Amino acid sequence: MKEEREVHGRYVNILTDAGFKAVFGDRRNADLLREFLNVVLPGGRKVESLEFSTTEIPGFTPEHRSIRLDLRCRDKDGTTFIVEMQKYRQIDMFKRCVSYAAKAYDAQMVLEKGSYDIHPVYLVGILADDFYHTGSGWEDTHVSNYTFLERRTHELLCETISITFVELKRFGKPLDYCDSLLDKWCYVLKHVGNLDGRPDGLGQRVFERFFEACEIARFDGDKKLSYEREMITERDWRAIKECAREDGATEAKTQIARNLLRMGMPIQTVAEATGLSSSQIESLQKEAD
Repeated sequence: MKEEREVHGRYVNILTDAGFKAVFGDRRNADLLREFLNVVLPGGRKVESLEFSTTEIPGFTPEHRSIRLDLRCRDKDGTTFIVEMQKYRQIDMFKRCVSYAAKAYDAQMVLEKGSYDIHPVYLVGILADDFYHTGSGWEDTHVSNYTFLERRTHELLCETISITFVELKRFGKPLDYCDSLLDKWCYVLKHVGNLDGRPDGLGQRVFERFFEACEIARFDGDKKLSYEREMITERDWRAIKECAREDGATEAKTQIARNLLRMGMPIQTVAEATGLSSSQIESLQKEAD
């Protein structure tokens, strides 16, 4: 039922590839993307206007493959903004984002034929899950910022690469406790796919626009068809990965059962220890015999 809701609910789930693309990837919603970035970007950085750019950065040598970003755009001063959405925890997510931002930064030097008049790159990662943070101080923190600073003085010589993560799993405030625009943005990003209407606590015009942009019934025919096709493809891909995980778990249980049988454990005990059925254990015993 949950997967059906993602396709047929009133609003898109922003934390899916299809939902993210349908809202923030639509040039007609550039005002929403600008408003979001102006709330989440660090250091008072503000976006004046956004021009969407190609999401592909080509490899500069045959040994380096091109990369494809979720979203890339530029302000009129040349600053690049990359927005990545990640629904599931991924190994080396931080390193991947650093690599993406670095490639976008370096690509400017190639375009300018070796000039070092390079504009800043800001990457914002919207994460449905979170990182495995170490140390204390992360309990009430869901937005983090990383850039190049001098370790001792924290001096920032100039804007180069800045990476911001919004970890929505860490955000647990009910709407009544969302006092800031940042909190309200985190709330709608996390929950819009499960809502049936715009809550009273989100009366600002930007959120009225956001809910309009997320409402599937407002999509034109081609956009709605594309969205639902992509959602079905995404759902099928998740089902394939889930099946693979289950198969891997079953294989591990089977190997454990074989080891226990070799140790002389009774069939019923092995079944209870592994979660496999008695008939499955009996089959494994026959194979061993």
